[in-house]
Amino acid sequence: MPAKDRLHDTVKRALVKDGWKVVDEQVRLNIGARRLWIDLYAIKEDLNLACLVEVKGFQNVPSLVDEMAKTIGQYFIYQVVLSEKSIPLPIYVAVPDEAFQGILSEEIGLLIREALGIKLLVFDPITERVIKWKT
Repeated sequence: MPAKDRLHDTVKRALVKDGWKVVDEQVRLNIGARRLWIDLYAIKEDLNLACLVEVKGFQNVPSLVDEMAKTIGQYFIYQVVLSEKSIPLPIYVAVPDEAFQGILSEEIGLLIREALGIKLLVFDPITERVIKWKT
């Protein structure tokens, strides 16, 4: 099992404050001989919703473009495997508001997000609150 992202527990608490129940952490997906790990599986029972969440901090990295490329690649690997396994859960990338207001709202981030339909959960790491869901 891989190490948790530094903001993993922050996102978990933000989801709970937003009315979600985190029912699993480090969700394992097997594909052939490979294992993949998605950070969180959450449900919102009153709305009959469920989703998977991959936490990315975009902090203290040498290149935000490289971090975005790595995140997008991981996101699409997970989507392909979920589809192959007929798991109908949407997957969101949880990012701090600073990253959303930064590279993910710059021209390159907007182009990539719109072209590829990447779903985001934007959170405030200080207040541990969900700010918005971008689908």
